[in-house]
Amino acid sequence: MRWSLVALISIAGCHSEAGERAVVRDPPEVAPSVIAATSDAPPGPEAAPHADRKRACISEALVGADPRLHGLIRAVCAEWVERELPGLALAVAEPGAAAFELQLGVRCLGEATPVGAATQFRFGSISKPVTAALALGLVADRRLSLTGRAGALVAGYDTPSGVPDPTLGALLSHRSGLGEIAPAQLVELDGAWLPALARSAAAGAPGEYHYSNAGYAVIGAMLSAATSQDYPTLVGERVAAPLGLGSFTVDAKLASAAACGHLDGAQGRAPIRVADDLEFMPGDPSWMNPGGGVLGSAIDLAWFALALGSERLPGTAAMLEPGEPLPQARRPDERYGYGLRSWSLADRTTAYGHSGNNGAFAAELMFVPGRRAIVLLTNCGAELPASVAAADQLLTVP
Repeated sequence: MRWSLVALISIAGCHSEAGERAVVRDPPEVAPSVIAATSDAPPGPEAAPHADRKRACISEALVGADPRLHGLIRAVCAEWVERELPGLALAVAEPGAAAFELQLGVRCLGEATPVGAATQFRFGSISKPVTAALALGLVADRRLSLTGRAGALVAGYDTPSGVPDPTLGALLSHRSGLGEIAPAQLVELDGAWLPALARSAAAGAPGEYHYSNAGYAVIGAMLSAATSQDYPTLVGERVAAPLGLGSFTVDAKLASAAACGHLDGAQGRAPIRVADDLEFMPGDPSWMNPGGGVLGSAIDLAWFALALGSERLPGTAAMLEPGEPLPQARRPDERYGYGLRSWSLADRTTAYGHSGNNGAFAAELMFVPGRRAIVLLTNCGAELPASVAAADQLLTVP
């Protein structure tokens, strides 16, 4: 199967802001069939055709579950069936308590292997909080500075026209002015991403918020320059090992329990094995990893979120500072700091999170530090508005 370069770039990392807003949007309009499946009353004759599958999923998943989770479970089962998702993993983790996990469906269409607790999904742009944690850890170790500039560290870095040499802090908060790498430039330069970035257009003025995957690629190059280690090694040694996150990996070829991604095309939904999904990329595509290349399980991602700000991840308390307000935000208090969005819940608690949707996988991370982390991972690009709304409500529960 052949894919365009634009499509393959989106497979590796979130290429637009649209997927980033799912965790902070106002409660969405929900289809009547979803409402029926998530209510306490039995579905009526107007329910969706797959009502029996929804009821079976909900009935099984509710057994032994904390009543606080019932609304989220109903929403997840309903959307899993209605949107015909190949597979889904849900994790709800709380400090000092047993986690709740729910796995539905299969790893890859056409195969029988079910999604399990250890199944690895691409996180897409939820890789960015991992990269931010690495960067701030090196800042805490005095090996990097938030005011340090890319050009001073990264050999071969040449800033695009009109963009000053960006600082690490500006890159982490998407306020560097960098845009995205033009696919045509990447093809012309046989995958040499730094020269391609230098030839690509700026996104706007430095200091203004412009979401940039390329900016996080530059952060990855800064991390490697400061440590003489590649990005996968840094994730393994500075995030996965200290937290005991056995599923975290950046090398898709080593992801033995990975789900396939799935893309919808003219001939239907097709599975893509993560070990092969970038084989047609010109050059070495590993530069994309800091913005979208991390894989792992739902529960490990939840434990990672709850470790932010702790001594186990030094320096990451800075990620829990709300950051600057976002333009054209869905909520008046929506902000983006270092690798995370933040917003206020109904009880005025500050929640944090990030989304990822590259067309082949979708991911949602939402958490309140010290209270609860909720993760939703799917192996196709479908959004789950009812489940996200239910998760948002669950975050407010003590």
